Amino acid sequence: MSFKNNGVQVQEYVYDFDVDGGAVGEIDLSAKANKSAIPVGALIKRVTCLVKSAFTSGGAATLSWGNEDDGDGYSGSAIAVGSLTANASFNGYDNAAALLWDDTNDHPLDVYVADANDGKFEVNIGTAAMTAGKAVFLVEYYMPEAQ
Repeated sequence: MSFKNNGVQVQEYVYDFDVDGGAVGEIDLSAKANKSAIPVGALIKRVTCLVKSAFTSGGAATLSWGNEDDGDGYSGSAIAVGSLTANASFNGYDNAAALLWDDTNDHPLDVYVADANDGKFEVNIGTAAMTAGKAVFLVEYYMPEAQ
């Protein structure tokens, strides 16, 4: 059996306060221009976040990321603004992200993209608005030949 793409594919999403704003709520990054959702049938292997510029807030803002069905499924929890410093990285395993990590058996999980909601990539701003910050998210996935 072979893969359609002969290996891993990577979709990059960017949250940028200057472009996306910082209001409390969810932002669908996969709906932005020149981006798309992860295709139905894919197996997501890993989601990595790299903070490009530090996040700030006038309050105790948090940031999480996931899909339409599980808003913090890739981050594992809402991450406090104070932890979102320049060059910080998060992989979902460190916070036992429900979609990426089996905390009971201590091993990574693959996420099957069963429908369009599973393929969306969203960030969620909680508690207070963001006033600055930029992060890049890399979603690694395989697209099996057999569907």
